[in-house]
Amino acid sequence: MCVVTEAIPVFLSTTLCDLDEYSLGHVFLYLAVPDLDNCMLVCRKFKRIIQQFVLPKKCIHALVAGNGNGINLSPNRYTPRKRVKIDENWCNGRYEERTYFHHNIMYISQMTIDKDWLYMTHGGRLQAHRRTKDRYLIDTRSSWVIGDIRDSDISSLARENSSFFAGRMDGNVVVYDRSTQHHVIQRISNDIITAVDLHGNVYAVTTKNQSTYILRCSNEKLDILDDGEGPLLQLNYSYAEPYETIKLNSDRLAAGKFHSSKHEALQLIDLCSCTITKLNSKTMAVYDVLWKDDNCILSGNFDTTLRLIDTRTGNDEACWSDPYNASIYCLNYNGSYAVHCGLKYHYRTNLYDLRVPKRCIQMYFPSKKNRNYSPVYSIAADCSLLFIVTDHNLRILNFDADWAIAKDYAAI
Repeated sequence: MCVVTEAIPVFLSTTLCDLDEYSLGHVFLYLAVPDLDNCMLVCRKFKRIIQQFVLPKKCIHALVAGNGNGINLSPNRYTPRKRVKIDENWCNGRYEERTYFHHNIMYISQMTIDKDWLYMTHGGRLQAHRRTKDRYLIDTRSSWVIGDIRDSDISSLARENSSFFAGRMDGNVVVYDRSTQHHVIQRISNDIITAVDLHGNVYAVTTKNQSTYILRCSNEKLDILDDGEGPLLQLNYSYAEPYETIKLNSDRLAAGKFHSSKHEALQLIDLCSCTITKLNSKTMAVYDVLWKDDNCILSGNFDTTLRLIDTRTGNDEACWSDPYNASIYCLNYNGSYAVHCGLKYHYRTNLYDLRVPKRCIQMYFPSKKNRNYSPVYSIAADCSLLFIVTDHNLRILNFDADWAIAKDYAAI
């Protein structure tokens, strides 16, 4: 008699360590930094995969602390792990706040930053403050000053390398070259200057009610002029259109009007042909514009929207709306994916991801300090700091602050 026995399958237990390196790396990409720290303690294999593959790849895709202008603007050189952790703090709303340069009289300061300096206006004065790596973040003592606080207020400020270009409320402009320490004051108009910009030897100025001027200068001429001499800038062309904001890019000028009843506030000026093109971005007022690249413009608008416009088609390619229906006063783009927007009320700023349509990644509400609200008039950021100009002070949000309490408004 033959007895047939049925084979019983044997199941081998498979652990996480049995996965290949590619699969492990893919799994680790979904973990936050604290979880990755714990995984690196498990074994040398996990530690090597996380350090050599996971953290560098998470840095590449990081929103704010990834590759871009933000890294180049920071005085600190962070490790990949630290960059990923700072990026998580941006997205979770974890930061420490500091306030500087309080003034009881309301005026709007202009601001720009680089790796070593914060350049900020106080009334009619432009001054530079050295950025520090300590907990104070900046040295409140000015290292150099141009102009006087009693001069006409500086209404707009632009910088390219060591060259500064400022427009005043009285219609004068100031050109200052830090490398030669020469500055020139020149009368452009009798009207209030609302915005200025420069690119190479091309200077653009627009006023509140009159015209927009394209001027050119010779760099050699600035070297030989003494302080206060002029005229330095020679008028190249004048457009009988005033704008609220302008930005130069090579041979084109992006310009936004303060009001357009036909919803044609965003326009493009070709400096070679001297023609004005009305783009198809249907908005009544534009408060700030930036060039994302050679063909695309970012605009912050009165109608509470952030728009991405392709100049080749003239159309909106993407549009984001503020959840609280506040107008967007100013923009900052980090050269990669992140766009910071300064809003009309409550010192508030929004963070948007160009890869994520129609959604605000995070909102930041700095403390009010006994005042009901203020717009954000000027904004700048590097990979870990956000600089906010209000009507009474400068606020700095430091996201390299793992100990801070998270203020998460992403779900709103």
